[in-house]
Amino acid sequence: MHRSLLAAVGSKIGLSATRRAFQSAAHVDNKLRLQATEADEEGAALHDSTISNKEYLQHSKNERPIWTALYEVHSLDQQCKRAYSQLQERPSALAKYTFLSSLRDQNIILFYALCLRHLNELLPVIYTPTVGEAIQKYSTIWRRPDGLFLSYSHRHKMREMMMQAKRPKDVDLIIVTDSEGILGIGDQGVGGILIAQGKANLYTLGAGIDPSRILSVVLDVGTDNSALLNDPLYLGLRRKRVRGAEYDKFVDRFCELVREEYPQALLHFEDFGVSNAAKILTTYRNKQSVFNDDMQGTAAVVLAALLSAVKVAKSELKDQRIVVFGFGTAGYGIADGIRNALMLEAGLSSEEVRKIFWCVDRPGLLTTEHSPTLRPGQENFIRDASEVSSWTRDAEGRISLFEVVKQAKPTILIGCSTMSGAFDEEVVREMARHVERPIVFPLSNPTKLAEADPADINDWTNGLALMATGSPFPPVKTPRGKEHKIAEANNGLLYPGLGLGVIVSRASFLTEKMITAGVAALAKMAPALDDPDESLLPPLGDLRHVSVKVATAVANAAKEEGVSQLKRDDPFSEDEVRAAQWDPVYRPLELVDRH
Repeated sequence: MHRSLLAAVGSKIGLSATRRAFQSAAHVDNKLRLQATEADEEGAALHDSTISNKEYLQHSKNERPIWTALYEVHSLDQQCKRAYSQLQERPSALAKYTFLSSLRDQNIILFYALCLRHLNELLPVIYTPTVGEAIQKYSTIWRRPDGLFLSYSHRHKMREMMMQAKRPKDVDLIIVTDSEGILGIGDQGVGGILIAQGKANLYTLGAGIDPSRILSVVLDVGTDNSALLNDPLYLGLRRKRVRGAEYDKFVDRFCELVREEYPQALLHFEDFGVSNAAKILTTYRNKQSVFNDDMQGTAAVVLAALLSAVKVAKSELKDQRIVVFGFGTAGYGIADGIRNALMLEAGLSSEEVRKIFWCVDRPGLLTTEHSPTLRPGQENFIRDASEVSSWTRDAEGRISLFEVVKQAKPTILIGCSTMSGAFDEEVVREMARHVERPIVFPLSNPTKLAEADPADINDWTNGLALMATGSPFPPVKTPRGKEHKIAEANNGLLYPGLGLGVIVSRASFLTEKMITAGVAALAKMAPALDDPDESLLPPLGDLRHVSVKVATAVANAAKEEGVSQLKRDDPFSEDEVRAAQWDPVYRPLELVDRH
């Protein structure tokens, strides 16, 4: 089973694993055109194909094949109502997740249509937090392979496996993970394929990227999760993680093949471990179009929320004092994103940016005395040890978060530590003593790992804090009796539009200016700009509208940077971007003879 799984590919087009009577499918003139290769199995293969098996049912009974004559024709709306009713009968979030996964396998159009109709309700089911539980139980709930599994033990067959998955011209977006840093749950081995699929779902739901042109990939290099290694049902490579030069060669070969075979595709890195994420992004960002969501995506959406917050506070980003608590992949990525924006947009030097930041991790405040243990890039944010020589240290010689807040008097406090309660009353009240509108972002996921509850922050700052969180939280009541909505700094607000902008512009690289353009477009849509008690970010329910705005800004930045492969003088328009979106609707089906 394991050997066959490694080479198996769950096609996004959804052709039956047993009857592949239609080898190609394309939307032409708003019709789904299929090329038949086994005419004698035409009807059965149509019935098996998840992307076409409902198209023909939209014709009248007299037009449909005789073997479908007993089917009653139901509209997509009726089918959504039936599926939603069935979904409501599932007793738990995980049961709902498995139901929706099965629905996607059976009828991809109905799956996306249902999710779009109930987006706010179903996002937590098909993505975080439920996907985390599904990933942990992947080998238990597994039913069929979906996506591309590239095993280190089959590394010499990588090209063949990729070609089996998708033909070179059929891919706009590749989402890849090595599963080492999944959400807040760490190393999850081959189960990480579900985080790639979750991201793919958001690209389609949020930005309208055609699901048949997305490839989800897991690089199975083993796992250091002993529970998985001891699980007799575990489907992945049963060995400790490959590391060092061999790991680097494996990743390099994969990226090289993407450049060669899918040169037009955006390569999205997802949930790589902290020791590899920054290194991989740095290595490949100037070789091909790549994006690391944990570093760049998190940073971008947090930056958008910060831009909204400082505007509400009647200030500017360059005038802030920023404390980042938790300086791993996400924390460093956020700091680096802010740094890039300040250097690109505000014209600050590297040294001027350094003076804005105080970064706290396990050793306490990071200073020049920690230089030997820093990861690449972190040296841009450390303080000189001589600056803090008089600050109080604990018994282990560390400068605590409270001491940093007391001495640095930050205007912005960002949490990426997964340390629940780290932003306690003492820390928050100390911060509020020195700033009129504290900007406090407890971003750690899931909810139980957030550095503070927004309701507590609201109480400790007399309703003056401007907040964003990494997970959904309910609104809080201000002392004025008004309801203050908490922004969810969900990467999904930005990366779908970012990806769509890259695809529409056919950008050969994803540049910092393109990301910054997307951030600015997102920040301009903040409801808080019109009412300070509203959210610092637009709601996820407006994702399609948000993505069009972001994608248009990104595409035009690509044009201005000279990285768009489409040579044109006129700017990209929102109507043009909107027309490029895929929608989950049934289209007339036309059979095209292969001869």
